[in-house]
Amino acid sequence: MQQDTAGTTREEIRQAIAVVIGLDAAAIGDDANLVQLGLTSLQLMRLVNGWRRAGMSVRFGDLAAAPTVTAWSQQLAGTVTAP
Repeated sequence: MQQDTAGTTREEIRQAIAVVIGLDAAAIGDDANLVQLGLTSLQLMRLVNGWRRAGMSVRFGDLAAAPTVTAWSQQLAGTVTAP
């Protein structure tokens, strides 16, 4: 399994996306455009808020600019902030 940050893997990111858009995680490819798969801006904001609550420093605009699991795993890498 690809590890991108302490505690955040591509599979964990993919699973979080699958939950909010109602797809099977296996149907979400690393480079699939998440907007084309049905991700809305409201759902993206829910994901961002969840990751912020988990201590990650993540911005909506950064994730919206490149809506793929690969890009998001790179964006989330190293974003954990001290409590």
